[in-house]
Amino acid sequence: MYASVNHKLNEHSVPRRTDKSSRVPAILIRRLPKLLRIRLRLACLLGLLVVHVAHAEARTEPPPSDGPVVIKAGFMLYDVNDVDVAGETFEFEGALLLTWQDPREAFDPVEAGVQERVFKGAFQFAELFNGWWPQVFLANQSGTTDRQGVILRIEPDGTIWYLEEFDAVAESPMQLRYFPFDQQHLEAHFKLLGYTASDVRFEAVDGYSNMLPQQGNEIGSAGWTIDGFAVVAGEDQSAIAASQAVGTGSTLRVDIVAKRQYGYLVRVVVLPLGLIVMLSWSIFWMDRESLSNRMDISFIALLTVVAFQIMVEQALPAIPDVTLMAGFLALNYLLIGATIIINLRVDHLDRSGCRLNGDVLDRRCRWIFPLAYFVISPLLLIALAAML
Repeated sequence: MYASVNHKLNEHSVPRRTDKSSRVPAILIRRLPKLLRIRLRLACLLGLLVVHVAHAEARTEPPPSDGPVVIKAGFMLYDVNDVDVAGETFEFEGALLLTWQDPREAFDPVEAGVQERVFKGAFQFAELFNGWWPQVFLANQSGTTDRQGVILRIEPDGTIWYLEEFDAVAESPMQLRYFPFDQQHLEAHFKLLGYTASDVRFEAVDGYSNMLPQQGNEIGSAGWTIDGFAVVAGEDQSAIAASQAVGTGSTLRVDIVAKRQYGYLVRVVVLPLGLIVMLSWSIFWMDRESLSNRMDISFIALLTVVAFQIMVEQALPAIPDVTLMAGFLALNYLLIGATIIINLRVDHLDRSGCRLNGDVLDRRCRWIFPLAYFVISPLLLIALAAML
C-alpha cells in the first residue's frame, strides 16, 4: 500500500525526463544508503540556513559616527592605454584603494585564530562578507569597466582595507586650441552612490596614490607622455537614494596630465606640407608664356593642402575652436592662393605689353614669399597662440 502511494506521489510531483543524462544523478542518489542520503539533505539544509543567517545579520548601514563617515582613498595608476582625441575619451588601468573604520567588524584574533580576516575575489566579497562598504562608481565612464580583481582585509580593531583593480574608459573634454603642441588634463571622477557628503565622504591620502608602471613599461600611450598625476577629494551634485533624489555628494577626482608628442605630426604633416609650398614657388622662375603650367603647379599644391587638412580633421572632434594647426593650414592656403593671383597678374601684364613689369613682379615674389613664410608666419602663429 505504501509503495503504491509513494509511486503515485512521485508520478504527480516530479516530471519525468526521457534523456539518460538527467536520470544519472537520480539513479546515483537512489543507490546511496539511506543514512547517507539523510546526511546529505541535512548538510544542504544547514548550508541554506547559514546563508540565510548571514544575510539576515548583514550590516547595511554605515558605521556609527558623530559626523560623516570618512573613507580614506587613493588611486594607483598603472597605465594610460589610449587617448582618443576624436571621441574625447581615454582608457586607463589602475587600482582604487579605500579604507575606513567600522567597530562592528572588530574581532579577537585569539578567538578567531587569525590576525586579519581576508576576502579575496568577487565571490568571497559578495557572498561571505556581510559588512557595510561604500559603493563607488566611475561617474564619467564611457563603455564598460573590466574589473580584474578585488580584495578586502579586516584588522582586529575594525579597520577595513578595500583594493580593486580595473581597466576602464572615461570621458574627458579635450582642450585642442594648441594642437599639435597641446597637453590634456584627463580626469576620472569616482563618486559614492546613494550618500550625501554629510553622511559619507572621501578623504584623499597622498601616501595612497602613486604611479606604478607595470613590468617596467613607462606610463603613457603612443604619442603621449604623462607629465602629472594627482588625486583630490571634492564635492559634486550626485544621485541620492532618499526623498531629495539629488544632493551634494563626495567625489574623488583622479587628474592625469598627458602631453602630446608632436614629433609625429611635425614629421608627417608640417614638414611635407612646407616642402610642397616651397616647391610651388618655382613658378616665379618659369617661363611666363606657359601660364597653364604655372597654374597647374599652384592648383596641385592647393589640392595637396586640402588633402592634408582632411587628414588632420579626421584626428580631431568637430569643434568650433581655432587650433594652431588650423592656423598653419590657413597660412598655406593664403600663400598658395597668392601664387594663383600672381600668375594671373603676370599674364595680364604680358598681354598688356608691360612685360618688364611682369619680370619685376616675378623677381620680387622670389624673396617676398619665402620672407612671409619663414618670418611673418611664425609671428602670426605666436600671435594666434597668445589670443587662444
